[in-house]
Amino acid sequence: MPVPIAEAVSPRRLIRDEVFIRLLDAIVDGDLTPGEQLYDAEIEKWVGVSRTPVREALNQLAAMGLVEIMPQKRTRVTPIDPVRLRALIDTVGSLMTGVVRDATPLLTDEDKDALRAFKDRIGDGSEMADLVRERVLSDGFINVFLRRLDNRTIAKLFTRHLPEVRRALIAAPTSNAFIAGAPHAKAAVDAAIAGNGAKASKAVAEFWTKGLVTVVDEFATKAVPTGKEGR
Repeated sequence: MPVPIAEAVSPRRLIRDEVFIRLLDAIVDGDLTPGEQLYDAEIEKWVGVSRTPVREALNQLAAMGLVEIMPQKRTRVTPIDPVRLRALIDTVGSLMTGVVRDATPLLTDEDKDALRAFKDRIGDGSEMADLVRERVLSDGFINVFLRRLDNRTIAKLFTRHLPEVRRALIAAPTSNAFIAGAPHAKAAVDAAIAGNGAKASKAVAEFWTKGLVTVVDEFATKAVPTGKEGR
């Protein structure tokens, strides 16, 4: 397990939180690949902390479905399972549809400017994986509605499940899902800016069901590496 290169733990954050964020980012961005084994000693050396916060972070990631812990055997990054991925995308997509419907009437001018900026970045969808990696999809689109709705329970569900969806979208074999979803994402932005919550939520539903969900078939039909050879 070659750990990513990074600076030492920031004193401004709790150690356990820092370790969690480092590992979460490395897993979602693909620096630590699906199926890759994780070793406490290497993580301790990478982040510069003791074993306790490392195990706490790994347990937290396991609760999110991103790490698989088998006591006395191994700890690894959870492989991408098409069945689980389909359920996650369906769940997050359904939540997002409701969030957009309810939050659209509450959007401010600043929110609408953020959505316009997101729409400008979409293009034909072929580079949307970069938008996912750079958090443009989450910060410039999803979180705009989440912040305005201000529902802590729903926000927690997104915090728990969205990273696993983001990981799969970044690791997608092709950009087909993004290309299929781009027109619906643009339609959702236009409708939200116009204040039409019903139309915006319908477009968001199609963004997930006609676009992003198609990535599941790609993982199911193509050979996706479950780990790095020679580790």
